Amino acid sequence: MQDFMPHHSHTSIFTTASGVVGGVGKAITAKPLLMAVTLPGLSTVVLYAAASAAAGYVVKKALDSISEKLNKFFKENFKNDNE
Repeated sequence: MQDFMPHHSHTSIFTTASGVVGGVGKAITAKPLLMAVTLPGLSTVVLYAAASAAAGYVVKKALDSISEKLNKFFKENFKNDNE
C-alpha cells in the first residue's frame, strides 16, 4: 500500500527543531518581548507544541489506516465485479 504522507523520523526531528529554534529566535530578537519570555512560559509552549505534534501524528496514522482499508475494500469489490 502506498503511504501518501510518509513520515520519516529525521524529517519530523528537523521540522520540530527548526520550529522551536525559529520561534525562540523570533521571541528573543523582539526586544520588548524579551522580558516576557520566562522558562516556565517557554516550557509550556514546548509542551503544547509536542502535544500538537503528537496529535497530528495520531490523526495522520488514523487517516492512513482508513485510506488503506478503503483502497483494499474497493480493489476487492471492483476485482470481483470484473471477473
